[in-house]
Amino acid sequence: MTFDNLGCRRIRLVALLATVTLLLPGCGALSSGSTGDASRRVVVDSWGGVFQQAQSQVLFEPYTEQTGTEVVQLSDAENMYAKVKAQAARPTGEIDLVHGDASWLTRGQRENLWAPIDPATYSDTGIFADALASHGVGILYWSMNIVHNHDAFPGGGPTTWKQVWDHAIAHPRRVALFGARPNYVLEAALLADGVAPGELYPLTDKKIDQAYASLDRIKDKVLWYESGAQGARYFTEDQVDVAMFYGGDAYGLVDKGEPLEVGWNQGIYTRDYWMIPANAPNREGALDLLRFALGPRHQAEMARRTGNGPVTEQAVALLEPRYRARMASVEPQKSQQLSYDWEWWGEHDDEQLTRWTEWLRG
Repeated sequence: MTFDNLGCRRIRLVALLATVTLLLPGCGALSSGSTGDASRRVVVDSWGGVFQQAQSQVLFEPYTEQTGTEVVQLSDAENMYAKVKAQAARPTGEIDLVHGDASWLTRGQRENLWAPIDPATYSDTGIFADALASHGVGILYWSMNIVHNHDAFPGGGPTTWKQVWDHAIAHPRRVALFGARPNYVLEAALLADGVAPGELYPLTDKKIDQAYASLDRIKDKVLWYESGAQGARYFTEDQVDVAMFYGGDAYGLVDKGEPLEVGWNQGIYTRDYWMIPANAPNREGALDLLRFALGPRHQAEMARRTGNGPVTEQAVALLEPRYRARMASVEPQKSQQLSYDWEWWGEHDDEQLTRWTEWLRG
């Protein structure tokens, strides 16, 4: 999710947001069919960092310019869900719109945190079917990939998680894995242990035990990172040869001159969603901003800046070949990867995070 992926998530950094209005060559200010509500404001919570800076420049500021509606930005990152849950006890909350992980959809529906969204509202936008849910509207597709420094592998780098595990054992402290939570890591551990991609899900108790046994083999031989920025530093400071890393972030580093290569085989792709808290003070304003954000030019420009895939057909059509080749949700990249089971994770996030934290500390 982006140069710090989602700047952050994944990533957990908060940065000051630039105030620049985006103009596309020959197009003027980006525009869609939104009308806005000049008498109101929309409070949006996102991931901070350079990712939210891009959102500010491509989406929020142009929306304010076009509609007169102020977009107030928060950057609570991983704390967004907890904040929405805390405000749910009040008749009216503070936040109108949340940029959340797909697994938050299921989890939040179970806890009655999200307002339902009528899919017909966006049926004319060309949004992909798997990016529209009963309580969420897709923002982007992103992926966790095997990323390696090609200077460290003159003959070609690892293309499977088993090869990553083998490299970690043979070259201690030269492999980095995502350590903030078990999502994606358990899947990679099972693939490294020989589970066929088509047999990965559902994650049964037996498979989860198998994943931890696989991870036990390399736990003390790898570097763990908590944020996209930290993972990026491992590459830029030449601390690692290969890592589980965000495809979008990796391409951001490539554009800055880092000798990295993104492997699509056995990547894990997923999507993020806009969600509206059930007690949002300006639900209609949030819905209007969502329609604006789905505009094909906005979607395409966010894809160019972040390396994450757009969620509408029209936006994909606007992308130049070099950018299409970087999108997790575009062929031939998509079919080489696994589709993340966000619904399962939404049901099991809490219990799995508890076990993960205990395992890391053990």
